[in-house]
Amino acid sequence: MVKKILFSSTFILNFFLYSAQNNKAVMEINYETKLISDSLNREKVKVYTSALLCNNTESIYCSAEAKAYYKGKSTETISTSYGNIPKYPKAVESIYKANGVVNASLPVGKYIFSFEEPKLKWDILNETKSIKGFKCQLAKTITDTGDTFFAWFTNDIAISDGPFRFKGLSGMILEVYNKSKTIEIYATDIKKSDEIIEPLKYYNEVKAKNKLQFLEARKNFHENPSMYNGNLKVVDANGNDKTKIMTDRLKSINTFLD
Repeated sequence: MVKKILFSSTFILNFFLYSAQNNKAVMEINYETKLISDSLNREKVKVYTSALLCNNTESIYCSAEAKAYYKGKSTETISTSYGNIPKYPKAVESIYKANGVVNASLPVGKYIFSFEEPKLKWDILNETKSIKGFKCQLAKTITDTGDTFFAWFTNDIAISDGPFRFKGLSGMILEVYNKSKTIEIYATDIKKSDEIIEPLKYYNEVKAKNKLQFLEARKNFHENPSMYNGNLKVVDANGNDKTKIMTDRLKSINTFLD
C-alpha cells in the first residue's frame, strides 16, 4: 500500500503526466527479469534488473550498468588483448519509445543493432489481481515471432508503457511472462522521477532497416561468431581467453524476448 500512496488516484497521476516538461520522466519503475534457459531445469535461473523511465509520450528501458557504460561512467574494467576496457554490462539492450514508436537496440556480437519493433496486438482477458496495491487486469499477445506472452497491467497508472517491448495497453504493465513461464518480468519498485529520458548512445550502432534484418544478422552471428566480433579477444587477469564465455553470454541474453 505504501507504493500506491505515491499515486493515490488517477487524477493525481494525470497531474504528473500533463505537467511533465520536455523529455523529463514523471516516474521510474524498476523491474527484475528471471530467465530459465532450460525448461527441464527450473532451478537454473538467470536474473537481470532494469529500469523504466517514462512520461505519457516517451520512455527508456535499460539496465543501470548499460546506462553507466554508454555514458562513460562505468567504473569497472576488464583486461583484453587491446588493454583494459570498461566492463561490458550483463545486459546492454535498451528500448526507447517516443510518440508511440518503439525502437529496440540489441547486441549482435560487438555491434548494437537498432530497429523499430512491430506493434503488439493485445487481447484483454477477464482475470484481475492486485500488484503492489494496484488493481491489474490480464492481457495476452502473440509476438511477431510467434511467442505467446501474458501481461498484468493497471489503469491506475495511466501510462501506456511497460518493460522491454511490452507496451501498448491502456495502462502500465507491471508483470509479464511467457506461456511456458521460462521468462518472468515483474516490477520491484515504483517511484516518482524527474530524470531526463534519452536513448542510449551506442559506439558501435548498426541501423537495421527492420527487425527481420536484425534477426538474420543474429542468426549469422550464432553460426559464425567471428562475423560480428572481429579479432577482439577477452582475457582474464591471468591471460586466459574468455572470448567464448562472453560470446555464449551474448547469445543467451539476446534471444529470449523476441
